[in-house]
Amino acid sequence: MRGLALSGGGARGLAHIGALEVFLDAGLDFQVVAGTSMGAIVGALFAAGKAPGEILDLARKTPWLGLLGLSPREGIFSRRKLKDFLAEHLPATFAELKRPLAVTAVDVVSGKLAFLTQGDLPSAVLASAAYPGLLAPVEREGRLFFDGGVLDNLPVDAARLLGAQEVYAVDVTPERGVEASPRGLLALARRAVDLMQAQLTAVRLTLYAPEVYVRPGLSGVGIEDFRRLEEIVEAGRQAARAALAKVGGV
Repeated sequence: MRGLALSGGGARGLAHIGALEVFLDAGLDFQVVAGTSMGAIVGALFAAGKAPGEILDLARKTPWLGLLGLSPREGIFSRRKLKDFLAEHLPATFAELKRPLAVTAVDVVSGKLAFLTQGDLPSAVLASAAYPGLLAPVEREGRLFFDGGVLDNLPVDAARLLGAQEVYAVDVTPERGVEASPRGLLALARRAVDLMQAQLTAVRLTLYAPEVYVRPGLSGVGIEDFRRLEEIVEAGRQAARAALAKVGGV
């Protein structure tokens, strides 16, 4: 059984669309899907039966930053518009998906990683994308969750849990090195989180290594750079082609 694991990374996660396009054009299919944050959004759309072209069309039409309205009471941003977006474009429950899906989230109280695979789908994806401090945690079945990327940004292990013996992983976790020092307190705080995520992802890759690892070239692309959509998607295509060539194609 072949599985697809898609990492979190904000706008950088749009590269998943390009990688997925190349995989399917090469004759690959995926029986199970796992995703974190933006990877959960793209992964859920794919698991719902949408083709890469459909997902790309939706990405082009979506004012991504416009989905995040200011809301100091909840977090820096409100999640209401993002919640509405997910409810509009995704099935209501995991049971309605065409492919099994797992999305990662972190239980705020216990601090434990959770693989969400059942029940209400939009709330699960929203929880996986609820970046701490930026979006308020999401309540599901009496528990509060936030972004799975805090503990598991590239959910190869979640794909294994669903039964995948062969995992194709697309990693858009921000790089450790950057071109220049971030300016401003918020940018510095985000940089610190990026470094922690990069280090944790590197460690988890030694524990849960995928059979095919795809790392799009996104140096200098920030998690908020949705305006660079076409460039990001193309980076996903190029990285997927290179990865397939490395393993001898399909």
